[in-house]
Amino acid sequence: NTRLISRLNTCTMAATIDADTRRKANLRVLQRIDSHIVDLAITATHVVLYEFNNLKRTWEKKNVEGSLFVTKRSEAPRFKLIVLNRSSTENLEVPITASFQMQVKEPYMIFRDSSASKAGADETIRGIWFHDGKERDQIASYLEQVVKSLVRIDEMERNHPPTQAFVVSDGEKEETARQDAGAALLSTLTLGSNNNHESTTASGAVPPARQEEGPGQPAATRSPLSTHQNLVLDKKSLQLSLLSLIQDERFLDLIHAQYLKVVHTRATRQTQSQQKENGTDK
Repeated sequence: NTRLISRLNTCTMAATIDADTRRKANLRVLQRIDSHIVDLAITATHVVLYEFNNLKRTWEKKNVEGSLFVTKRSEAPRFKLIVLNRSSTENLEVPITASFQMQVKEPYMIFRDSSASKAGADETIRGIWFHDGKERDQIASYLEQVVKSLVRIDEMERNHPPTQAFVVSDGEKEETARQDAGAALLSTLTLGSNNNHESTTASGAVPPARQEEGPGQPAATRSPLSTHQNLVLDKKSLQLSLLSLIQDERFLDLIHAQYLKVVHTRATRQTQSQQKENGTDK
């Protein structure tokens, strides 16, 4: 039994090291595509892109399939969906903003950016087929939480517009300070929730059925990045970072551990104080 447990522990450690190595390699590749990417939030092993043809009223398969990544960036848009295309050199890059809409219709995630229709531009409705339904649900749930946070921030900005520019330290330009500050906080964020997804409506259309097979396992890990010093966050960056951190179990564990420590210390002091008072009374 001892040998079996030892072997299992060794296999677990090896799998963790392999996953971390793969995550770092993927991050380097994505940073060559977008230098503002600071971390990976969540990934899917294999997806295929479809696009809805409004003229023909049919779904068309696009020449895009491969691994999907939701990335965190040091500047707006703070999140971006990227599919590293195995079929060609043209990758799929979708900024995640407050106007991002999506709807899950198994086995697809349908999405669009509603700001396109408001601006009078062509509004493209796209659908992503996932080999692994669990990965689809995890990514949809994560994106839903991100979009909700972005919507709340936009509403706060409209209701309470900023009156002062934030301070820039050491003579740096305002934009540089904002980017570095965002990178410092966003580098600590990770996957927030695996709860069942409640979709936001994008379109009632559904891509054609697709039968594909291939190995797929969800992977979402985080590793610390370099420490940023002398950073000043603007209000929007700070709020977005805090909203994301609240979804991080490790962040909550840290806060809860500190809370318990304070409670324990306070209880110890009260006990000691009562003991002293009792001793004085005697």
